[in-house]
Amino acid sequence: MGGQTSRMVREIVEDSTYIIRQTNRSTYERSRAAHQEVQTKLTELRKLNQEVLQSAESDAQRSQVFQSFQSTVGQQKKALDEQAEGFAKQFELPQSYQKIADAHRQEMQEAKRKAEEAAEALKHLEQKQS
Repeated sequence: MGGQTSRMVREIVEDSTYIIRQTNRSTYERSRAAHQEVQTKLTELRKLNQEVLQSAESDAQRSQVFQSFQSTVGQQKKALDEQAEGFAKQFELPQSYQKIADAHRQEMQEAKRKAEEAAEALKHLEQKQS
């Protein structure tokens, strides 16, 4: 009986060892698969994080370029305004000439009005004669 008991114990030990090995193997494989999945997710997250950082840097650069552009355009506009003002002043009449020009314009308007009145009066006269 001692031989049979020891054989049964040995079979139980072998079966238990086999079960443990299989359990360990499946646990190891699951662990390895989970580890691989975690590594893949980490890689994806790092890549996404890098893209977000680059996007933020890119946004900051675009903002900086836009502000620089606005500043430059403002300076150029101011310089052009000053040049245009200087150019216009070349053709500006002195105050005394300005008064003469205003008087001349007024005389021209008065003459034009009188010519229109005369033409109107002539038209009425021709209508009366017809």
